[in-house]
Amino acid sequence: MIKIVYFLRRKNGTTHEQFREHYEKSHVVLAKKYIGHLLKDYVRNYPTFALRNPSNIPERTEPVPYDIGYDCITEMYVESEADIAEMTRIFNDPEVNPILVEDELKFLEREETVMIMVDVVNNGTTLA
Repeated sequence: MIKIVYFLRRKNGTTHEQFREHYEKSHVVLAKKYIGHLLKDYVRNYPTFALRNPSNIPERTEPVPYDIGYDCITEMYVESEADIAEMTRIFNDPEVNPILVEDELKFLEREETVMIMVDVVNNGTTLA
């Protein structure tokens, strides 16, 4: 299983609520339409609170919230490299790409989007 992670920043002048509503009601619908058949899971994480260096907060001090600079961290799970190649082909299709770009311009700072692929290691929560 391969996990693709996108860090998304909302368009200037757009509230968190407007960003989330547009993403969920428009862009997610487009993603499911065009690449939903390739996705094993599709998760959107909307940060509500963040701390910098949380394990080193001095006693009796109030932690200071930290702005991570992104409004959503999206996870897409696919089965194989072939699925990634097919997603890339679909995203670059001359009929699909303009539709996606037009929608992204409504709510995203596109040039600030970061995409990473990660190997997932999950050993559970109990010590062996």
